[in-house]
Amino acid sequence: MQAVSVAHFWRLGEQVSSFKAFAERATALDAELFAIRLGVVKATSFDVKCIIIITDSLTAARRAVDASVHSGQVHSLAIVQALRAFFTNHPDYSIHFLAHEDATSTKIAAGCHPVTSLDALRSKSAAACLDAWRTFFARPSSQGRHFLPLKGGIKNLLQPSYAKGGG
Repeated sequence: MQAVSVAHFWRLGEQVSSFKAFAERATALDAELFAIRLGVVKATSFDVKCIIIITDSLTAARRAVDASVHSGQVHSLAIVQALRAFFTNHPDYSIHFLAHEDATSTKIAAGCHPVTSLDALRSKSAAACLDAWRTFFARPSSQGRHFLPLKGGIKNLLQPSYAKGGG
């Protein structure tokens, strides 16, 4: 059997439209992503201020705005394109603006023993290692005789980094 993707459109408590399409030979995840695409593309064609997506697949919801290479990338690209146009026409409702306002308006004291994520500890450890390496390597006796200093930009020596593979 073929997968079927369905999207229903509701406005003010009443169903105004629905759309059903065969997802051809697709996984359940790809069919769900296609349904999200149908819903978002159709919803952004209406004059609305809020879009609510209801899905039983959190993975599909995450992939909906993930434009990286994956099985349903074509659906993700269509969703991102539709949302970009929607938020361009509604600048007060841009995702970044809302998230930024929410984050900057929240003030919470760190307390005596704040919870620290593993990534924060890893980042602090990596920064300390890089700082120690730079301090040690700044001495000419640590560099050796065959070291080639590389310059980046205007007379700036390149410094080691762990970000993006060390680049």
